[in-house]
Amino acid sequence: MPTVVSIGDGIIDAVELTPGSVERFPGGAALNLAVGIARLGLRSQFVTRFGLDRDGFLLDRYLRQEGVQVLNSPNVDFTGVVSSSRRDGEPTYHFAPAMFRRRITFTDRALEAIAAADAVVVNSFPFDDPRQAEALVAALKQARGLVFVDPNPRPNLIADLSAYRDGAEKAMTVASVAKLSDEDVSLLYGTSTEETAARLFSLGVDTVLFTYGSAGASVVTKAGVTTSMPVAPAEGAVVDTMGAGDATLATAIAFMLREGAPSDAAGWRACLDEAMRIAAATCRSPGGSLALPSGYLAVREERV
Repeated sequence: MPTVVSIGDGIIDAVELTPGSVERFPGGAALNLAVGIARLGLRSQFVTRFGLDRDGFLLDRYLRQEGVQVLNSPNVDFTGVVSSSRRDGEPTYHFAPAMFRRRITFTDRALEAIAAADAVVVNSFPFDDPRQAEALVAALKQARGLVFVDPNPRPNLIADLSAYRDGAEKAMTVASVAKLSDEDVSLLYGTSTEETAARLFSLGVDTVLFTYGSAGASVVTKAGVTTSMPVAPAEGAVVDTMGAGDATLATAIAFMLREGAPSDAAGWRACLDEAMRIAAATCRSPGGSLALPSGYLAVREERV
């Protein structure tokens, strides 16, 4: 069974789906990704940060139930909480103070797992902290499998956007695949996706996965392959778009580990088709956890 190590935030999402009604979900882009990887039938390990508090215990129990192995111990600070409200399913975020103190530590156990994994993926990380960014790059350089980086910037959480971009790009120098939304491109670069892809190729990235919300997704490769896929139809109304990008990335990783990295447009279309169907199903349920569409048969093996 392929193993994927996810690196990044594990938090509580306090979601106001309707005015005055708040529900709390385990969340964070990296946690959503780690859970999605497990739900797609792969062995999922997680390098993260949450506290020795009630919310941290909730996250630990949830991850165990989902078959995700947490590789580092909780810290003494509070677990991060992100409050969000919705308009047409689109979230607006507000961050609790603990989110600004996030520290992700690479223990010997985490480094051993990163070196042994079939894939390592970074999704939402404090890239604007130079020390943490340097520690991340050092850890990623030990990886023997595929490396994926999703900068996933949150404007209200970033003290120095230039430093954040620099840290993310340092991580992408050791990445095979980068994933950015159209909002990420606008915030970090203010250029077209074509110009952004060219910049990332110059860093050493081989493939860039772009997501465009309701307009679907596309893949651009350094070898010259470009293909796109619209949003997939799905039953029911859109409830919450949070986690759609994470579901897209998780599906692409699982596809590449099962089938190998596509070498042509047809292969990437098959990958994107699967990703768009799962992203559409994810948008039909509250919270950011990946949801499988009705009738979808994921590859499942016994979890270790």
